[in-house]
Amino acid sequence: MAETEYMRKRREILLGIREPDPKKEPKPIAKESAKTKARKAAEKKERGEDETMKERWFQARRREMTGTCQCGCAEPSHKNSDDHFRGSSAHLLPKSIFESVQFDPLNWVERRMFGGCHDMMEPGHLEIWPNMADWQDIREKFFVLAPKLTDEERGKEFYKRLEWLVYNNP
Repeated sequence: MAETEYMRKRREILLGIREPDPKKEPKPIAKESAKTKARKAAEKKERGEDETMKERWFQARRREMTGTCQCGCAEPSHKNSDDHFRGSSAHLLPKSIFESVQFDPLNWVERRMFGGCHDMMEPGHLEIWPNMADWQDIREKFFVLAPKLTDEERGKEFYKRLEWLVYNNP
């Protein structure tokens, strides 16, 4: 049987005739690929100033957070999580419906993102709000935010339901 090139090199290394080939330095694994970085940069550029304003709003709310859900469950919020802190800022008046106050510093309450507390701030759970520990805080914020809304926004069903709750559940 003929000796292959690999076998010859191995034999020479074992006999001390030849130095082993230098090991290649492993390339560090990037946390994010160049392709993903480019895609995210393009998306950020496409979103423009609104995304920057939104991010600044969330960062400001993070500084105001206590770290505890304010609904009364006393569970920790996600204030200290760089990935999930935005989910602990639940808008009182949904930002998609009430654009005039979407970045207002009072249009939020601190909620635990996972576990249902943040979900209770959705329009479908409005009737539960008066039972929450921070209902008085929500009412006070409503009285400040309501005059800032446009007439069209005040005509929305969500606003009418919340207004009724605020005035009928002191």
